[in-house]
Amino acid sequence: MRFRGPDLSDRRQLNLAWVGAVALLLVGLLLGAQQERAYRAQAVRQASVQADLLAASVTAALAFDDRPTMAEYVNALRVNPRIEAAAVYDMAGRPTVTFARSVRASPPARLGPVQTGFRNGVVKVVAPVEERGARLGAVYVETAPEPFTALLWRHSGLGLLTVMAFLLLGVLTRAAAQLQRRADQLSEANERLTVEMRERARAEEALRQSQKMEALGQLTGGIAHDFNNLLQVVSGAFELIRRKPAEQARVAAWAENGLQAAERGASLTRQLLAFSRAQKLELKPFVVTDLVTAMRELLARAIGPDIELEFKLDDQRAPIVSDRTQLELAILNLAINARDAMPEGGRLVIGSKVVEVGEDDPILPAGAYVELCVSDTGTGMPPEVAERAFDPFFTTKGVGKGTGLGLSQVYGVARQAGGAAQIESAPGEGTTVKLFLRCSQEASPELEDAVAEQAATVFAPQAATVLVVDDEADVRRLVGDTLEMLGYAVIAAESGAEALQVLERTKPDLMLLDYAMPGMNGAETAAKARQRWPALRILFASGYADTEQVESAMGGEAEILRKPFQLDELARRVAAAVQQGRTTAEA
Repeated sequence: MRFRGPDLSDRRQLNLAWVGAVALLLVGLLLGAQQERAYRAQAVRQASVQADLLAASVTAALAFDDRPTMAEYVNALRVNPRIEAAAVYDMAGRPTVTFARSVRASPPARLGPVQTGFRNGVVKVVAPVEERGARLGAVYVETAPEPFTALLWRHSGLGLLTVMAFLLLGVLTRAAAQLQRRADQLSEANERLTVEMRERARAEEALRQSQKMEALGQLTGGIAHDFNNLLQVVSGAFELIRRKPAEQARVAAWAENGLQAAERGASLTRQLLAFSRAQKLELKPFVVTDLVTAMRELLARAIGPDIELEFKLDDQRAPIVSDRTQLELAILNLAINARDAMPEGGRLVIGSKVVEVGEDDPILPAGAYVELCVSDTGTGMPPEVAERAFDPFFTTKGVGKGTGLGLSQVYGVARQAGGAAQIESAPGEGTTVKLFLRCSQEASPELEDAVAEQAATVFAPQAATVLVVDDEADVRRLVGDTLEMLGYAVIAAESGAEALQVLERTKPDLMLLDYAMPGMNGAETAAKARQRWPALRILFASGYADTEQVESAMGGEAEILRKPFQLDELARRVAAAVQQGRTTAEA
């Protein structure tokens, strides 16, 4: 359409021109709004990706309260000028590590619920940090506000369209068609980008989940085979005892074999529970050489017959303080990595010794440490790979063959024990991983067992009554018979509700309580019992327990006897709990 100016004689053409101008303005406004929505969506997606990456990076560090490592990941966001502030929070919503470019953008002192928001040009994202469904904490990411010049530049097209609408009435129809085509193209591009981002997020989540499942399968694949062997030993021993009960000497030997197999099965179960985070960390003193010695059979099965296994363990018996099961998993992870690095066979050496670290060490505080060394004759690693080996989810293995979680768990165990981990490796020269575990002045486990055994013999169990609560009838009957054989008066209950009814009628010295029960679990039963009878002594006996819920119910003073347990252990723990309750009551 030709532009004729405001004095056009053809009113129809003038009206059409104004209609075209209004239509062009509306298109411009819609395009500006669409661009603004696209910009906000893109800004939210970018901030969410940064938050998800930070949450995935600090998972292991947050699990082990490794603040220096968390600080490294948070400070790494400084290179992104669009990130104004970031922080890592614990489960209680308290900040552990924070970063802010200005006072205005300081992370909140108390974290709110998980959410993503865009306001005044700023995106704020709160993302959870989880592992296998268990929440460890959260991360916070805040972007810098958009400069005013950028806002003007982004909406400059709207201003241009407005000028064109009033000054170029003669070409409004063609311009509107061109802009509509541009809007359609932009809409299609935004739609493609949205689909691609959604598919990428879904693929990343599937990859993380498959990595976790592969890591669990790597541990449980051999353990399932071992369980079948252990069950064979137990069932075979009982079968022989049933067929020839009169041969006392051989019956005793068969029973001992069955007990040993059951204990090895309990150890494997504890390893699985620890890996799945069903139990919290239990920091206790123990001797590393004893732990490695007890793992000889498990390690031999894990690496296979093609690899020679050698132990060079020190005999100083210096104790450390750590979680025993987590250190077992760390050693097992290192053995599995060494096995994978020696596909044609080789030699794996596990050694330990006490070393003194001086004041000039850049990483470790001065003092005595147990150096646990795992060396292989495998393919080795180049320097750039060895530098990143402890990073979570970093792996050089192919898809489906590695998760990158094993060595990060090893590093976390070393940090938890007050030490550090080092890797020495070169291509073709094998790999050596050294864990430095700080020596402890706490009493050795042998001394603790002696004290517990002495406490068990001081108190006369015949004077005590124990309430046994377990939903499994066979377990309830077996534990009751064992306690009665030890001289206790036993009252049995098959549920938490029945136990509370029994407590209304009598006052036992101790309640031996299972955790996993239908209806009201052990933690809920303990909480109600403690609220009504604060002085009641409670000892949990369970093969699986949500220790956080148990600790909450018991006010941080939970006592847990892990199933399966031996008669001597049951006698010591019950006697000690009853005696402590009597002593507290007398005081």
